[in-house]
Amino acid sequence: MTLPQRSHVCFISPYIRAYLEPGAETHVGGAQRQQYLLATRLKERGHTVSFVSFESDGDTRERIDGFDVWNTLPATNDIVDAPRALAKIFRTIRRIDADLFYVRGNPPLCILSSYCCSVLGESLVYVVANDSNVELSKLPLHHGMFDYSVPKLAYLDAMGRADRVVAQTDYQRGILGDVFGIPSTVVPNGYTVPPEEEVLDPSERTHVLWVGTLDPEQKRPEQFLQLAERLPDVPFRMIGWSDDEPYRNEISGRAASLPNMNFEGFVPPDQIDDHYRRAVAYVNTSAHEGFPNTFLEAWRFAVPVVSMRDVIDGLLTEADIGYQTGTVDAMAQTIDTLWNDRNEVAATGRNGREYLRENYAMDAVYETYAEVFGDVVAD
Repeated sequence: MTLPQRSHVCFISPYIRAYLEPGAETHVGGAQRQQYLLATRLKERGHTVSFVSFESDGDTRERIDGFDVWNTLPATNDIVDAPRALAKIFRTIRRIDADLFYVRGNPPLCILSSYCCSVLGESLVYVVANDSNVELSKLPLHHGMFDYSVPKLAYLDAMGRADRVVAQTDYQRGILGDVFGIPSTVVPNGYTVPPEEEVLDPSERTHVLWVGTLDPEQKRPEQFLQLAERLPDVPFRMIGWSDDEPYRNEISGRAASLPNMNFEGFVPPDQIDDHYRRAVAYVNTSAHEGFPNTFLEAWRFAVPVVSMRDVIDGLLTEADIGYQTGTVDAMAQTIDTLWNDRNEVAATGRNGREYLRENYAMDAVYETYAEVFGDVVAD
């Protein structure tokens, strides 16, 4: 069943303002990008869309680009502030009274929102944004409280209370269903496909690109620096940020010591495309992922993806849309081949762009979400 006309969907999304305000100097990731793209489609189809974001100078409500934005979430991750956060989320959900609420990839926020929606009789869709959202051993990466069993059980109970759980991949759906008995619907990430004239010929491209959070546990930017050390004749470009200033300075300092490495730091979402367009390859060094938004951002501009890990249910190699290497040495060999063989870049990059168009175009992903949302609202 499709979503009824003029339904109200509210995204509880703490960091969304970076997409609502071009040029904002706030780091965000793929989860926020996906919410913004979906919210934009919903608005274009005539639905009411609102966001709940971090509070700023107290509780405020404003109108940005056709969206109602409620700035009410406490900007804290301290467990002692959980009662205050729960109260504010409860009050905000009650005031908004949307047809359904949407939370993506934030286990602590899932717990708070799920219980508030249950008490208020509101509908909740929870969307898994990373494998670490369903692998219990990785939950402490989101918050230290998940070192203990009770918060883990609370999170599983919260997902079970949601009206619908959405997974990104069959792997995530398998864990949710087979291990925890939580049914889910697979909806992949989606993206817009830019016009052909925006895609540069591989001969015009200037660097190998890395984009991500400067996170030593998951994203492992040190491995990208190792690639630059192994391939001194290849220009590398790193885009990333971290609130951990000592670690950020360590990475930027090491990057500055490499003559073939350009460290860009934080780049606003509305300015990132040109870095992809000019890339010979996009490199992913993550220890674990879900459905990396950066893969889609690369494929939009026919840029081959070179990944350390096997992700997206093995599609990289099966569909010939990228490379999975397993080691830094193997990754360096792949990068060296692509840098010196632009025909290979063109072939693999084109495969990725066509696969994106056929499987992950935002219009098709929107229709799947509209059916999920429609079922929830009807129930």
